[in-house]
Parts: sequence; C-alpha cells; structure tokens
Amino acid sequence: MPSLRLLSVNARSVDGGTDGLVELISCQDADLVAVHAAPHLIRWRQAVGAIARRSGLVVVGGGGRRAGAALLLSSLGVDAGRTREVRFTGAGGLHPAGAAIAELSWRGHPFVLAASTLVGNSAVRLGQARELQAAIESLTPVGLPSVISAEGIDRPGTAAWQALVDNRVAVAQRLFVDGRFDVLDARTLDGHPFTAPAVAELSLA
Repeated sequence: MPSLRLLSVNARSVDGGTDGLVELISCQDADLVAVHAAPHLIRWRQAVGAIARRSGLVVVGGGGRRAGAALLLSSLGVDAGRTREVRFTGAGGLHPAGAAIAELSWRGHPFVLAASTLVGNSAVRLGQARELQAAIESLTPVGLPSVISAEGIDRPGTAAWQALVDNRVAVAQRLFVDGRFDVLDARTLDGHPFTAPAVAELSLA
C-alpha cells in the first residue's frame, strides 16, 4: 500500500532562509508538511502562500500568531476538511505558542494532523499539551487517528512529552503518531535531533 510522507521542519533551523526552506520541502516530495516558526508577522499570509506555491503544495491552515506560527501544507492528493487554529494560554513574546489543526483524508482514510508549538516552563507546557489534545478532540469528536508535529516539547519523559504520547508513538524526536498508523520509516535529516527536520512514512489501513 502506498505510504503517506510527512515532513516536519522548523523554518528557523534551515539554512538559506525561505529559499532554503522551499528547496528542502521540494526535495523531500512530501504529501504533508508541518512548518514550525513559519511567517506570522507582517504580510504573513502572502509569505506562506508564496512558500506553498514555490513548493508545489497548498496551504491547509495556520501560519499566523494565533496558530503559534505553525503552518500546514499538503499536496493535491490529500483532501482537507475542517481546520482550527489555537492560541495556547501562557503564550506571548516573539515566539507564540499555539497550533494549526486540520481534518484530512488520504486515499479515503480520514485523520487529523496538528502542528503545535509549546512555550514556557514545564508546567505551562504541560497545560498547553492538554489544550492541544482538547482542541483535537473538539475538532473531531468521532475520534479519528491523529498525528502531532510538536516543537518545544523538551525531552522524552517530561510531562508535556508524556501527554502527547498518550495513545501515540513518538518517532524522530518530534512526531507523535497514533497507534492506528503503521510507521514504515521515521528519521531526522541532520543536526540536533530536537531541531532537525524529520520525515516519516506512514500507512493507515
């Protein structure tokens, strides 16, 4: 069965600015891309639109401060449904905390993808992780499988990490994949595992 390819990347960690980000996305040929630290200030809508066009993808949602500067992109092979942008409590400053969440369908299989950024101390991040879980459940009360691309989760074993692992498997240091997916491959591309881009090949029966 064909796999769904997901790329998770922090735009600030890519050399070459926007050009480098577009090159990375294009080279990975992903079906879905979760971009953290995406454009979210002046004219951010035009900026994320340009990134999508140059990468051969479409904007699913996010990109602004309300979404914690998280952006979701997809190929035309993925169908998008409802979307939600969530600003977490305790968010502020230059690096907002929030999430972009989308209900998607791939080859007739519905699921949810969320890109989230957590900011603050351990207690604040735990609260934000719980807010994220509640937002996912409120968007899809039928309990669809979900995948979370997370930024700012700190390290394995912390409270926020454990909150996101609930019913999911942590792969490639930044992706939390519902147990109903088969993870065919998952890896970081280079650099430090908590900031390096991550790619996962997923199958949903």
